[in-house]
Amino acid sequence: MRKLILSIALIGLVAVSVTAGIWYNKLVKNPTQEYAYAKGVDAVVYSFPYFLNSVLLNKWSKPPVEGVAFTPSAAVNQFWHLAEFPSAEEYRDGGMPNQDTLYSVAFIHVGEEPIVMSVPPIPDERYYTFEIAGFDSDNFAYIGKRTHGNQGGNYAIVPPGWDGELPADVQQLAEAPTPWIIVFGRTLLDPNNPADQQKVNALQAQYRITSLPDWGMDNPPLPLHPPLDGLDALLDPYLADGAPQLVRKMALQDPMLYWQLVNWAMDGNGVPARDQSRLPDWATLGLGPDQDLSTMDDDTREGLSQAVRQGLRILQSYPNSSLNPAHRANGWSSSTKHHGRSGVAGHYLGRAAVQSMMGIISHDREEAVFMACRDDQFGERLDGRNQYQLHFEAGQLPPAGEFWSLTAYDEHGNMMINPLDRHAVGDRSDHLQYDADGALNIYLGPRPPAGKQNNWLPLAEGKITLVLRMYGPGETVLNQTWNPPQVRRL
Repeated sequence: MRKLILSIALIGLVAVSVTAGIWYNKLVKNPTQEYAYAKGVDAVVYSFPYFLNSVLLNKWSKPPVEGVAFTPSAAVNQFWHLAEFPSAEEYRDGGMPNQDTLYSVAFIHVGEEPIVMSVPPIPDERYYTFEIAGFDSDNFAYIGKRTHGNQGGNYAIVPPGWDGELPADVQQLAEAPTPWIIVFGRTLLDPNNPADQQKVNALQAQYRITSLPDWGMDNPPLPLHPPLDGLDALLDPYLADGAPQLVRKMALQDPMLYWQLVNWAMDGNGVPARDQSRLPDWATLGLGPDQDLSTMDDDTREGLSQAVRQGLRILQSYPNSSLNPAHRANGWSSSTKHHGRSGVAGHYLGRAAVQSMMGIISHDREEAVFMACRDDQFGERLDGRNQYQLHFEAGQLPPAGEFWSLTAYDEHGNMMINPLDRHAVGDRSDHLQYDADGALNIYLGPRPPAGKQNNWLPLAEGKITLVLRMYGPGETVLNQTWNPPQVRRL
């Protein structure tokens, strides 16, 4: 009997093994390739900010090009300034540019010595802010009206563990989480006063970046930074392409460039201690700090190439997918509560797809909250051929301590070309007419309703996205109890 039982068990084991083998062969055609693909998609989600910021560091480090006024240049260890708002006709590179503040942008390398950022006194309680993020796109510090007031000052960003002494007129701001960091400065411009641009430009000219050893010099040199030769060798062939065009071309023609850039970025910036556990698995694929892609076999290469293509599609579709935990109400979506520092909160998909891909870096909610609307009251996509109305009840205007604005963009993130050259309306728009009780109606469409041109935000044909920006958001915005009204098709 025992022999019979053992024989039956053996037959059953063989049958299961044969069946499993057939199933395995049908579903898993190439284990090495599929492993590389599965791990690669996860690595794309994590690493996208390292890739994108490598592309921008290459592009923004180049000298200015005549006739190109709205793309940062020579912006390494010194500020590049946007001197005026781009016109809708001149600027068609997307990115949803604002019509509220002029930018001051820089990549800064914090090496063995601190870097000092200097801001002059900002008169008239003008709003300004400097958002400062690591190479992984997570914010780690702010300088601005909210955090420091308008008296001006000198602020040191120091290397990790630095314990030296600072001059009496310099205060320590924060440790740099990565050697390369990104700074986005914004200075408010009065849209009703043509002379205000000159005042803002004068302030921008006083924003300074200085290495601590050169502090106190009358004309200090630019702080030193490591050579970018390796990065330039990878990306200079794509220099004529904008960042979106480069991503598309890379995905189609050379997806392994993605991993080359990620490895370059991680060699120089590392991975935070909280994420070190990812590195051993990545290293088996040649990914991460101090890794070599040249020894990779063909199956791994193909799996990682497919991972780049599919991973980018996942990131592009994420903002409007059910995976996105963004707050939604009345057709509007708002950023999550950890927006701006999503990686610190362990939310790497949101960091890649929203914080980085859509914004390069994105504000902490305490500084500003952006809300987007793509659908009308019927759940149908906003279309520039239609007429819409946005009605704010009295006492229900956007709760913003600094300012709010509403801007319309096409499906590529560009502003609407229109005869009024009007691209945004907000609390600083002196042409807006309010109802007697304080309510406000904004009309959107290809033409204004009769007698309503003052409250008209022009639209152009095609799919539309509205963005409501609130700087200095009120408590009801932060706790998500205030929501914009529904955009209603007329």
